[in-house]
Amino acid sequence: MTFSTASRIDSPPPRQTKCGSCGEVSEKWQYVAVDEVVAVPHSRGSCNMLVKCKLCGRTNTLDVLADKKKTYTMEDVPSFKVIIAFECRGLSVVDFQFGKGWQCQGVDSRTPFTDLDLDEEWCDYDEEANLPVGITELEYKVT
Repeated sequence: MTFSTASRIDSPPPRQTKCGSCGEVSEKWQYVAVDEVVAVPHSRGSCNMLVKCKLCGRTNTLDVLADKKKTYTMEDVPSFKVIIAFECRGLSVVDFQFGKGWQCQGVDSRTPFTDLDLDEEWCDYDEEANLPVGITELEYKVT
């Protein structure tokens, strides 16, 4: 990832999951938020996302580990950094999509840029700092 006068980036990324029971990969991209909690059926527990496998019918859960959610900053370039982690029960995260909903801010001006679509390289102009801003060469790892 390369920043051009953008200092930080943050978002809840969409992901695809795979059922640990039958191996079925979700067809749709799934979003999860740390502030959304649902009850787990037939349990006293709760989770951030409940996924019922369409193939085998198993109910799987995913929790966002809030203490692992981090912001990627200009100082992190060019290294990889864990920006979010999950506790998965019965499923695994297999893919990630940058997509929409990201936000960043200008290095010098701290001007906020919101609802960025990072499916492609992003460029804009920071009027306050009188500089172009951009995020390019996006890469990720799912581990």
